[in-house]
Parts: sequence; C-alpha cells; structure tokens
Amino acid sequence: MPTTNQTNTVHTPELENNFTKLSKINVNKHTEKKGRFTYLSWTFAVSEAMKADPLAVWVFRDPMVFADKTMMVHCDVTMFGKSIYMFLPVMNNSNKAIANPNAFDVNSAMMRCLVKGIAAHGLGLYIYAGEDLPEEEKPQAQIQQNMQPQANIRQQQGQQQKPIEQRYQDALKAIASASKPGTLDRAIDTFGSTKYAESIQRACDARADQMGWSAPPPNHSQNQNQLHN
Repeated sequence: MPTTNQTNTVHTPELENNFTKLSKINVNKHTEKKGRFTYLSWTFAVSEAMKADPLAVWVFRDPMVFADKTMMVHCDVTMFGKSIYMFLPVMNNSNKAIANPNAFDVNSAMMRCLVKGIAAHGLGLYIYAGEDLPEEEKPQAQIQQNMQPQANIRQQQGQQQKPIEQRYQDALKAIASASKPGTLDRAIDTFGSTKYAESIQRACDARADQMGWSAPPPNHSQNQNQLHN
C-alpha cells in the first residue's frame, strides 16, 4: 500500500501589537489643563497601564541637578516585557525649567515623567504630538468635517473680519494647540506689525519649545492674512 507524506502545518495566532492597542484609546476625557498645556491624569494613565499589563512596573532614577539649579527627573517604565526610559525637567505651568524646585514641584515632574513613559508605550501618545484624536478616530472625524456644505464655507469666508482683539485671542488658542510649525509662522506674520507682536512671539516660542521645534523666527513679513490652525 503506497504511503503519502503529509505535512501538518501549525498556524499560530499573530501576536497583538500592544502599542497599537494602547494608541487607539481616546484619553481626552481624562486630561487636565495647566496654563496653556494639556496633560493626561497620572491616575488614569496608571490605571490603564495596569489593566493592559498587570505586571507593569516603573522605577525612578536619582534626579539630575544642573549648574543653574534646575533639575531633571528620570523614569523607566516596563510594560509587556519592554522597558522604556524617559526624562523630564522640573517645570512650571509654562513648561519652563525652574531653579531650586521644592518637593511638590519634583513630585509633579516625577508623575508627569511616569505618564510620559507610559505614553511611549502607546497610551495618550497623540497628545504629545499635538493631535486632538488618536489615529483610529481621525478618518471618521475627517469625513464629518468634509460633509460641511460648500455654501457654508463660502459664507464663512465672506463674513466680516473679526476685531483684532478677538483674532488675537483666537491666535493664542491656535498656537497653544498647534500641531505644525507653520501655524506659528502664520501667527507671527499676522501680528508682526501690531501691538500684540511681542506676546505672540513669546507664545510661539513656548509652543516651539514644548514640541521640540526650532524657535520661530521674528516677524519676516507684513502679511495680514487671518490665522487658521
């Protein structure tokens, strides 16, 4: 009787990408504002981290003190068997490093550093990129935005320009949530010849510093186009 060689193929399930799973979570309801900046609540971040990986652990390294008396805190966050190292200056609500921080300042920075380490594993990372929604929810949001009738768009474009004081306040909001350096450039160009030029420049410098961009240059144009984020 002839024999037949049979090969048994074992199909193993594809390993789930834990970063992708965490990055899909919308954390907007668990953020808080400090000054112009948005932060994720450390209690929520820790809760979600432990739900996703009950074996998650984190360790704070000794702070580093610099010659100007400012301080850097450090944290290693281990989730899903992978350790990620993060660091953060002890800062005020304007995201500027402070000299001779007290215990409360250091504690706040340590918890923010912990949240930053958890974000590196995926949870709430989109906030650090200046985005409003996780990638998973962006397509639907874009569809809803595109459903606005063109007639309404033309009507908005034809409306009388807002008073400069209102445009200044709108510009500050746009700068604080800017996700692209071009937003800062347009703000500086728009208000470069006005009494708001200096405060707009400071706001742009602060946002550029927060996002790790090169500081926007001083006004280089008298373009008065209305700012759009």
